[in-house]
Amino acid sequence: MPMEINPVKKSLPVSLASLVVMALAGWANDAACAERLVIHAGHLLDVDGGRMLDDQAVWIENGRVLSVGPWDARKATTLGNEKLLDWTAYTVVPGLMDMHTHLIGDIESNDPTAPLKMTAQQDVLIGAKQARDTLYAGFTTVRDVGTYRAFGDVALRDAIAKGWVPGPRMFVAGAYITVSGGGGEVTGLAPDIAIPADFRRGVANSVDEVRQRVREILNNRADLIKVIATGAVLTAGTEPGAPEFSEAEIRAAVEEAKLRGAFVAAHAHGAEGIKRAVRAGVRTIEHASYLDDEGIALMKQHGTWLVADVYNGDYIDVVGHREHWPE
Repeated sequence: MPMEINPVKKSLPVSLASLVVMALAGWANDAACAERLVIHAGHLLDVDGGRMLDDQAVWIENGRVLSVGPWDARKATTLGNEKLLDWTAYTVVPGLMDMHTHLIGDIESNDPTAPLKMTAQQDVLIGAKQARDTLYAGFTTVRDVGTYRAFGDVALRDAIAKGWVPGPRMFVAGAYITVSGGGGEVTGLAPDIAIPADFRRGVANSVDEVRQRVREILNNRADLIKVIATGAVLTAGTEPGAPEFSEAEIRAAVEEAKLRGAFVAAHAHGAEGIKRAVRAGVRTIEHASYLDDEGIALMKQHGTWLVADVYNGDYIDVVGHREHWPE
């Protein structure tokens, strides 16, 4: 497996401690990968066995974990080219994965014009900062599920993979597939203001247009497709509970993505939009704020994964009330 190890300070309770990526930050992408590395961990969380192991050794070569086992002081005295990291003061945990991120651009706000107030270059540079912060928080893999300005996430993913900037391994959506004026659009502006084309690469209003947009996004090297199946909480003029794509349109996205070995994640708050997306064959439902019992049964039947993105709601509740966002 790729090297994804995070140390947690032993003096703090593991459940409360902040994960810190220290010496490993960026190593998977630089010359240090070529050397052998041994980590002496005070504690190590075995997530497969559900156990906390004491006094462990993690052996790494070329950026990959070779073995994990009890620390042997005698063996440590025979180290040759291996570099030893003394993490006896830390608890080591596997790299975490976040299945719903948006690293490109600024954080959420209630300003509908916010995506237009930054250049493409600023979007990616802020994304680089947020990728680094995400890695330092202990997340070594993320699924980045969309950006208003198309393909900035592709550029960031590739920069991380090449070692230009530190960050987690990224799987990216490239652009939102959304109806005109839908949950994936920049809305709330005067009707005579034209939105730049880079913000509308995924706009589609028919089965044929959906297929074309999916092909274009995947041809631009996105890893997955993100369909906005219902309105969005932070998109002015949309209703989160209302479906925006027909089942046939979502199915077109699924079929076209499958031809290219990709899958579809569906932003869906409302119960009807969730059911349309599940029946159409999407891999995941994002948010599912109004998921009902029928939708749960349908998801179990189809093997559809739920990505609840709980923190998003908590963030909006706290920050929205504090900053007096519209109801």
